[in-house]
Amino acid sequence: MAARELTSKNGKKFHRLYKCRKPVKQYYIYFHDEILGGPCYLKISSYLPFPCEFYFNGHNYIRHQLDQKGMSYKMKDNAFTETDDPQALQEAAQQINGRLVQQRIDYWMNRFFKFDKGKYSTRSKYLKHEWYLSQVEVCSNLIFKSSRFSTNLFERLIDKFSRVGWPDSIAQIFSKRPARSISKTFRRLYDNNACIKHWFRGNSIKQYNKTGYLIRTETTINNPKSLGLQKPVLYLQAYLWFGLGCNNRLLDCCADVDVTSICEGQTDIFKKPVTDHLDKTVTPPDLRKERQFELCEELLKPKYSLHGFKTADIANALPHYFRNSTQIRYELKKLIVRGVVQKKKSQSFYEVTQLGWKWLWTSITSITYFENPIISKTFQNEVLQTLAQPSLFEEGYDLIQQGLSRITQELALNL
Repeated sequence: MAARELTSKNGKKFHRLYKCRKPVKQYYIYFHDEILGGPCYLKISSYLPFPCEFYFNGHNYIRHQLDQKGMSYKMKDNAFTETDDPQALQEAAQQINGRLVQQRIDYWMNRFFKFDKGKYSTRSKYLKHEWYLSQVEVCSNLIFKSSRFSTNLFERLIDKFSRVGWPDSIAQIFSKRPARSISKTFRRLYDNNACIKHWFRGNSIKQYNKTGYLIRTETTINNPKSLGLQKPVLYLQAYLWFGLGCNNRLLDCCADVDVTSICEGQTDIFKKPVTDHLDKTVTPPDLRKERQFELCEELLKPKYSLHGFKTADIANALPHYFRNSTQIRYELKKLIVRGVVQKKKSQSFYEVTQLGWKWLWTSITSITYFENPIISKTFQNEVLQTLAQPSLFEEGYDLIQQGLSRITQELALNL
């Protein structure tokens, strides 16, 4: 808007407002609020009706509340990763309300938004702003001790719940009727990490792997009227409960993932040297060696599952691979320090653990049915590549190999 001074027929001067486009100034004022507990900014526009914008981060307010109570905590960026009292953390988040934010906005507006004339302001007391919520973000964090488990779980979530953004599904997340024309899903990078984001009526909910061991679910409300929410800032706490409800409904869907089939990094102990209780290095088991492979295959026999086994049993069963019990104990030690085999309490028998059964079955099956056939097929391909027209049988065999490769990858996750 622009004002122009005009003169009437009677010679009186008056001002008229016109709608126009012209360069304007935006004044950004950055400050640290002692109540909200962190950096904020106030943007004041230099044109009528002087629209203003106020920003603050709720994480800073929570941190300020914890500091006042003398509680210890750890933060990674804007996420709380550790605290002495999770309940106090939750209570601090619930204390953020619209009345508190409105008071801090009024305080800073009275300080900066005024028309100076000498030592006093000429701003009319009737010239006040009505404050509305333009964007509110509500997040829920799941923190894991294992970054590898967190990463594998999030990859599984992306694969399984990419269709949440469909109109019928995303409407259930926001607890509203479907809006088929304005629902969509995007996959993008967020801080170099995968992020899946679903849109619904101008609002969104996204999920991403933040910092590697923290999965964040975040609801962003840009169009509150479409969700039945009021826009005045006094209704800020209603946004909090609505956003938490959306996050919880999405997390309830994610709870359907079978976490027992996700690798937590246990396969590393079978590939790298480890130390025993005497701090001696123990090499990993090498199933490429025939003696080690035959030992592992022997341990899977049903006759050892009930009463266990002794080194003498292995010596009698595999006389062609072990000359004495010392060689057997050497190979067994590689399995014992990795939790594959353990000694029964108050007995001289050994037994295979549950982890050992999984690893032995997966490793032996992979070598017998996948790795060896693929290696054999590789040598055959050198001859087949000389043929001008490979047979249809070979083309089908290549498709089988692709399927076996996928199965092998899945088996690695089941350890």
